[in-house]
Amino acid sequence: MTGMMLYFALGLMVLTVLSNRYWRRQLVVTRIAMSKLKEKVEDVTKEVADIASDYAQLAQHQVEMERRVQKAEVDMQAAILELDQKKASAMQRYFVFDRNEPRPGRFWEVAVRCHPTGVSLSDQRGYRGWTGVRRYLLIADGDREARERVAARYPRKAGFEIVEVAGCRLNGLTVNRISELSTFRKPGKPEDDGAATARPQRRVSSAQT
Repeated sequence: MTGMMLYFALGLMVLTVLSNRYWRRQLVVTRIAMSKLKEKVEDVTKEVADIASDYAQLAQHQVEMERRVQKAEVDMQAAILELDQKKASAMQRYFVFDRNEPRPGRFWEVAVRCHPTGVSLSDQRGYRGWTGVRRYLLIADGDREARERVAARYPRKAGFEIVEVAGCRLNGLTVNRISELSTFRKPGKPEDDGAATARPQRRVSSAQT
């Protein structure tokens, strides 16, 4: 009886040892699987964070683009309105004062009004078709020189009045320092000279007298 109990106890102990080793192996396998799963979860979390960052940047870029589109639409509407107003308004005509007289300086705009009343017929000769205010473009070192030159050609005793002397407000009109070239256009490349000469100047007329 005692021997059977010893055998039974020995078998139970061996079974316990084998079971313990088996479950330890299972625990190691489970830990390895959990470690791999944790790495995968970390990788997926990182990818999700990267995707979320990219999405936030795209959303911010979309908002910025929508803001730019709205601003462009507002600017376009304003430009269309300004264009319609300019089309409906009277055309401003400019007269060239020194077409064949290149000189250093800057462009000036001089407004001259003609008063034919009370002036002799000899002084009115050549200016009978003058109506309203004419704006002349000329090159001078300062507003005083521009006023004096215009006053010399259109004196007050002949019924003329200088209304305004101001810097030229025509966009892009600058003085060309090369005397062989025209002073009434911007300097261009040599190959563009022919096209620039053939292109007519809008709203600018000669005022040589």
